[in-house]
Amino acid sequence: MQSNGLLIRLAQVKMRVGRCGWAFAVDIIGSAWLGEVLFMCSMKNFRLALVLVASRAAFAGSAAQQSTPATGGLANSAPPPPFAQVVNQYFSQWDSNGDGKLTPDEINAAVANPKFHDEAAAAIAAIRMVVHDGGKYTLPPITQVYLVSSPLREASTSDEQIDLQDDPSKPDKFDHPPAFEPRYRRALKRLRPASRDLFPQSLPSLDAIHQQGLGDCPFVSTVGAMVHRNPSAVKAMFTQNDDGSTTVAFGDGSRVKVARVTDADIVICSTAGTNGLWLTILEKAYRKNHLKTLHPIRRDRPDIYDRMASAGVIEMLDGHQIRRVDLRSRRGDPRFPITMRQDLNAALREHRLVKAVTSHSAKKSIPGIVPAHAYAILGYNDDTGLVHVWNPHSNNFTPKGPDGLQYGYTTKAGQFDIPLRDLLQIYDGVNFETQTPNRH
Repeated sequence: MQSNGLLIRLAQVKMRVGRCGWAFAVDIIGSAWLGEVLFMCSMKNFRLALVLVASRAAFAGSAAQQSTPATGGLANSAPPPPFAQVVNQYFSQWDSNGDGKLTPDEINAAVANPKFHDEAAAAIAAIRMVVHDGGKYTLPPITQVYLVSSPLREASTSDEQIDLQDDPSKPDKFDHPPAFEPRYRRALKRLRPASRDLFPQSLPSLDAIHQQGLGDCPFVSTVGAMVHRNPSAVKAMFTQNDDGSTTVAFGDGSRVKVARVTDADIVICSTAGTNGLWLTILEKAYRKNHLKTLHPIRRDRPDIYDRMASAGVIEMLDGHQIRRVDLRSRRGDPRFPITMRQDLNAALREHRLVKAVTSHSAKKSIPGIVPAHAYAILGYNDDTGLVHVWNPHSNNFTPKGPDGLQYGYTTKAGQFDIPLRDLLQIYDGVNFETQTPNRH
């Protein structure tokens, strides 16, 4: 009688298989009952039981793959659930103290938690972008109800670039509520193609570098200049450890271990996308090292995701001191352009890094130029007088007229050419790497 009952259930399962597929059918049977089947069924039905066992194993493996981040990028082509749905699913897990409100510390903890990946990571990253955006929004307590009822679109016309913290051309305050949905979808768009390997394409690439929302333009511009100069030397800074962590060796002799990179890190930190995790790891290592210098006492140290002033980047990353040239005080000197030509030629000939910083008022008169922003100088042509510059935002820009001070400069993947005479008007300062060591 027991065997007949099992055979009836097998027949029922077989009917369900036709409609739903083997994986679902196996799931409704249960592993304990399958063990009973193997002992009590006839040989003919034993074959069916074996198929069920194999199907259940395949289903378990498939489920494990779906719940674990991929190493080479998340190949999830399914339409993502809405931001509000993800918040409803994960809010109680983000709200660690259970008071119904997300604090900055709870948000940072969720960003650093590898448990949250794909949609959950994109959603918490979107929340962090707003909460940590320099007070540009007047925010109520970050409750579940507030998040799920937020508008679907940003009222600002600068919706695509609202989260670049080092762009003071944005309003000091927005008079409308933030939209989390577009930030969440942009985060997923950035996250899913990103490689989870350190160097999947063998070497770091300048074209892959994109500064993101931490406002680290001095850091990213320096890294871009280093990659442009010698990508193999940048790769040599990294050592992968047996425990899955990565150690970064800086030029000043300091070493920093980064335990892990979360999916939210890939969204928030600067990224190299399909070029690998190296830039995200390097930014986390730099910020840890810099905060340790600024705040020697550990309990006084801010979180690495908090906004901070980037400084001493060339000194740390490349291990040499710099020489700062104040362009503002030299603009009236007719001999100054000649001096700058000589300095640029010497530095680039000797493969020393050169960076330039725009003035706070640049945006008011020069389209496509970000004010108070660090750029890398990658080259100089003495015959044409053109300086080759790279913006770490890696943006594209097409002027509405001829290249120049009136309309701006044609920019592709952040790179553009600008006459030296224009650069001396737009930029406030230039930093030249020297050959003097800077050891930790």
